[in-house]
Amino acid sequence: MCDERLTICYNAWMIFNEDDDYDEQVRQIAERGFNCIRLEYGAGLLWDADGKVRDSVLVCSPFGKYTKFTTYRVIVERKRLNLLERFLRICKSAKRYGVKLIISTWFFLHTNWFYEEKETKPIFALSTREKFSFFANELSKILKILKEEDLIDIIAFAEIFNEFDGLDFVRECESAEEIREMHEEEIARLKSAHPEVLFAVDLCWAGAKSELIPRNIDVFNFHSYYLWDVYSEFEKDVIQKSLEEPVIPEATKYFLKDTLVSVKDVAEAMGADAEAGLKNGLDWPRRISLYLSIDESKQGELSSFLDSKLKEKIDDYRESFRNSIALGMEVCKKSAPNSKIVLGEGGTYCACPTLTFEQDSESFWTLMNEQMAYLREKGFYGSVISTTHAPNRVSAWEPCKELYLRANKIFKGEELD
Repeated sequence: MCDERLTICYNAWMIFNEDDDYDEQVRQIAERGFNCIRLEYGAGLLWDADGKVRDSVLVCSPFGKYTKFTTYRVIVERKRLNLLERFLRICKSAKRYGVKLIISTWFFLHTNWFYEEKETKPIFALSTREKFSFFANELSKILKILKEEDLIDIIAFAEIFNEFDGLDFVRECESAEEIREMHEEEIARLKSAHPEVLFAVDLCWAGAKSELIPRNIDVFNFHSYYLWDVYSEFEKDVIQKSLEEPVIPEATKYFLKDTLVSVKDVAEAMGADAEAGLKNGLDWPRRISLYLSIDESKQGELSSFLDSKLKEKIDDYRESFRNSIALGMEVCKKSAPNSKIVLGEGGTYCACPTLTFEQDSESFWTLMNEQMAYLREKGFYGSVISTTHAPNRVSAWEPCKELYLRANKIFKGEELD
């Protein structure tokens, strides 16, 4: 178990990276002051139906040729991968650099996009209880392997599901208490099999129903995207769960090329029926269409525009952050008062890996430093800086190295230079 405060790098798709030099990736993460990585471990596709380790599984870029222009840009275009072998290499590199891992699965939210439907359909077809049992078993099996490989000590904590309260099969269930019972049963089983590991619930927002939250968790991990709306100043109402071409406001159109990448272009590049293939990610074709249509000559101007909007509303964002933290702490105290508390995702989410607003904005980094100081003051066990601040965010990864170090030092309570 880990007692040091966790400075979390959200790098969910490492095992799917085209570049699989994991030693170099972990080294870069560690030298920026991150001591923890939160990532997908391949749940659902590591073993076949008979329980045998799969030599490989076909992984594909979810948006075809347009994937490289999104924060999913690291994912292989189309390649068979040995996911277990890759995950174990990540674990060994993490141990080498003194970095912990938070392992989770984004299967129902994102990871299913990367696989063939013949692989995912049987898992989606499981009943709610079977889904809990299946993914708890997947987690137990990977933890058993880590023990056998003398790697279990790198696990900061483990989650059965990412953003569990936002999953369709959870939201559609009539009884929150029934869901909690299923979750608690599986956590109890995991704790019995792996007493050296901390187990968490992961929540998409601070105000989740307390009746939904398993009371036997060790870690209460919630998300607060209090700054995401800054991008709405550019996006307006364009980003919707629709494959129809949007009406783009003139203020947004100003920053775009004369000829746009259409939503139809993106959907066709996916190589399948987009609506069926994406399931709950139907807002992504519009998101990609918009950000890929930005006029490169106006990227700097767009970043300055977003910075000006952030400055105008910075007190509102500050208040929103504090309110969400207070709410998360309240729900945690009510539902699982003895658990550690973590901000596992938060700040902003920008779909474009090259937009430099977050790199350039002093106001943004002022808020990030305030966030880390405040969470330390409130006794948080771990925090991200901002969700998309990882090696796949090319505009901010190298230029912001010293800024990452400073924010992470603030959270850990280390002396600043």
